Amino acid sequence: MRTVLWDLDGTLADTEELHFQAWAQTMAAQGIAYDYETFIAGFGRNNRSVLTELLGGDSLNPLIDEVAQRKEQAFRRLLARADLQLLPGVKTWLARFGQTGVRQLISSSGPMANIAATVTKLGVGDYFVSLMSGATLPRGKPDPALFHLSAAAAGAPPAACLVIEDSTHGIAAARRAGMPSIAAGKLAGSSALTDLLAAQPGPPCAEVANLNNLTWSICEQLWEQIYV
Repeated sequence: MRTVLWDLDGTLADTEELHFQAWAQTMAAQGIAYDYETFIAGFGRNNRSVLTELLGGDSLNPLIDEVAQRKEQAFRRLLARADLQLLPGVKTWLARFGQTGVRQLISSSGPMANIAATVTKLGVGDYFVSLMSGATLPRGKPDPALFHLSAAAAGAPPAACLVIEDSTHGIAAARRAGMPSIAAGKLAGSSALTDLLAAQPGPPCAEVANLNNLTWSICEQLWEQIYV
């Protein structure tokens, strides 16, 4: 069963600024300076791994869960007021995959409340057979656990799952999971992606600046793992 695993933030919609504002507000309340460079370094990872580095100490520290909840509550407040739109080409491909019988799932590092709120805001919930959150997993992307769980939820082998991502952490997780991938947005053509693909072996990865540039032929070649 051919399957597509969609990342959410930065792939379906540009939520980067909303997340940065939420992180900056939350960390300021903890007395920690938080700049954009720090934000980008952690984008695509789950909160536990990010906050373990920012706050120090053990990943099971109760403060980590408390701060993570405050950050996500801040994000959802900002989201409620935002004029959030799907990124170019996304609606076309959601519809096309759906019309051709491809199963689609969200596979996001974010908490389920964020995923549900964002999908509802965008009005695209009916395209997906499942919403998968990696927020409570012991290890987030680039660990492949979320993608393996998503494949199991879809009843598909990893090789049949095409991952669409906008972060190096997500593409690394896809390659480690044995899944072909599409690097979208600013990640496409970047030196960071080039370095990652050279260092992390795995199935093929296509690069598209936006999904309007994606073709069915590229998807077919990725599923067949003959894309070069």
